[in-house]
Amino acid sequence: MFVATFVRHGETKLNAAKIIQSRTHGELSEKGILMAEHLGRHLTHERFTRVYTSDLQRCHDTTLNILKHSSHPHPELVLEKNLRERDYGDLEFKPTQAIYDICSETGLDTHAVPLPGGEPYEETKKRTAKFLNMLGKLADASSEPEHALVVTHGAWLMCMMDYLADSRNTHYDIEEFQDKWLKNGPPNTATTRFLIHPFKNGNANEKSKRKLQIVHVYDTTHLPEHFKN
Repeated sequence: MFVATFVRHGETKLNAAKIIQSRTHGELSEKGILMAEHLGRHLTHERFTRVYTSDLQRCHDTTLNILKHSSHPHPELVLEKNLRERDYGDLEFKPTQAIYDICSETGLDTHAVPLPGGEPYEETKKRTAKFLNMLGKLADASSEPEHALVVTHGAWLMCMMDYLADSRNTHYDIEEFQDKWLKNGPPNTATTRFLIHPFKNGNANEKSKRKLQIVHVYDTTHLPEHFKN
């Protein structure tokens, strides 16, 4: 069985200031570091066989602050460009209210709005699909249980859930998918965990659907209550 635990990075200084940050590295706030450490202690007994992180600094630093509390040795970090946040283009460093203004004008959710000079929404979804496909192939090839830690970004995770919603009748067999997961984004350091099942005998064709079990979505039980406000 292949387990994948997805994590949104810890709070950054620009998150706290309600400033849009996408393609730039970002610096974790003091609270963001503590959030990652709380998660690290929560996951201390988890044994990760693979670790992937967006190559942006806020994710890399979050990953290190999680893993320093692990009771197991961990593999080398893989910096993955496909895990980068959606590029918000001309809105970079603008107040987050600019996103909500576009939402009001278009009636679209925050992760799906058109972004002037930014990455098209469907391109971000394609990146999430490519990464999930890669994990699926690893599940097919693995003869031993595996657990991947994946540290990424808020809009990326929302696009991933949207991709799974679109693909549940074509590429994925997902029980009890809840549409509420598509409405709100993940808080900082929230975890989302899947069980990705290999194709039987490694066989797959255009009509095959991979079984994917969702254990939890956007979980923050590792955080103290005063961090959840």
